[in-house]
Amino acid sequence: MEAVDLQHVPVVDNHCHGILRSQSFDTLLNWRRNFTESADPGIPRDHVASTAFYLRLIRALAGFLDCEPDEETVLAARAEKDARELVGALLWAANVETFLLDTGYPPPEEVLPGAELARLGDCRVEPMLRLETLMERLIAEHDSLEEAKEALVVALDDVRGQGYAALKSIAAYRTGLNIRGWSREEAEASFDEFQGAVREGSARLNHKPLLDTLLHAALAEAARQEVPVQFHVGYGDTDTDLLLGDPLHLRAVLEKPEYRGMPVVLLHGCYPYTRKGGYLAAVYENVYLDLSYGIPLLGFAEMLSFTREALGVAPISKLLYSSDGIGMPELHWMGATDGRRVLSQALEELVAHGELSISQAEAAGEEVLRRNAIRLYRLSSG
Repeated sequence: MEAVDLQHVPVVDNHCHGILRSQSFDTLLNWRRNFTESADPGIPRDHVASTAFYLRLIRALAGFLDCEPDEETVLAARAEKDARELVGALLWAANVETFLLDTGYPPPEEVLPGAELARLGDCRVEPMLRLETLMERLIAEHDSLEEAKEALVVALDDVRGQGYAALKSIAAYRTGLNIRGWSREEAEASFDEFQGAVREGSARLNHKPLLDTLLHAALAEAARQEVPVQFHVGYGDTDTDLLLGDPLHLRAVLEKPEYRGMPVVLLHGCYPYTRKGGYLAAVYENVYLDLSYGIPLLGFAEMLSFTREALGVAPISKLLYSSDGIGMPELHWMGATDGRRVLSQALEELVAHGELSISQAEAAGEEVLRRNAIRLYRLSSG
């Protein structure tokens, strides 16, 4: 099988999160918590260390840190490094050209500022605006649904002019991707319920008529400005109802003619719904499929499987690389390292089947790793 070499292609990480300022961990348990999406305390304590992802991570880190490949030794070697030095070394090794950063989580005070991240990684950092975080703030500042909705439209005027490369929605794990229209009475009642929850100390926007109504206002602005909107899909937080994270629930949004100017990016490879996400990218001009190699926290063979599925259904011009790295620089680094390896192997299989030439496969790899994102988000190639 002819080799597809993508090792030296810089990546545009089209969806990731900030890196924590503090990289010190007082216990092995606290370290392991960074490598699971589970809130169950027994998972990091008893099971994370036996996952394919974690075992691969420890072996890769041992090579990077030049130490024995067991977690205690790796963690000790890691602790000897200055936090900024560690972050910089891993980002350099990842060869990242641009990070598109979801600034909604973790909280800004806990992560390195974008400018420092750019300096440490010698890369570009472009922020993205998380819609639900903005909505929660605006609802708290206004006394009626209409006022909050008007404030949202004003806040989203000229998204790119405000410095944002894209918008991001986490509706999938708040109320689901079956975003629909609601009567004014239903939406206002939902607004009142949310305000009551805020007074009781809960500011989580999981009131469906209210969230859907505000999302439609935001999507209309995105379509008017032709700004990409990323949607969390599939695998994610433990409060996600995975059935409602199926990308096919977005069909009602995708069928609206007035939203066709809005590029829609389906995140996380829609895992485990990759074929469905690929189908949507194949039949809707404005839909793109993100292939995320840091999170979900998967074994190599499983990442290869979803990459094959994506390449088998979606146009290559619709596929985008990401790490979804969060908190730990290892996730951004491993995402880039694994992403190149997995994509190379999947493209080599297309060559073996006579679907691509070796030169076409290498060009396709660069499209997925950087060029598609540069076009979609209107980034300068530098």
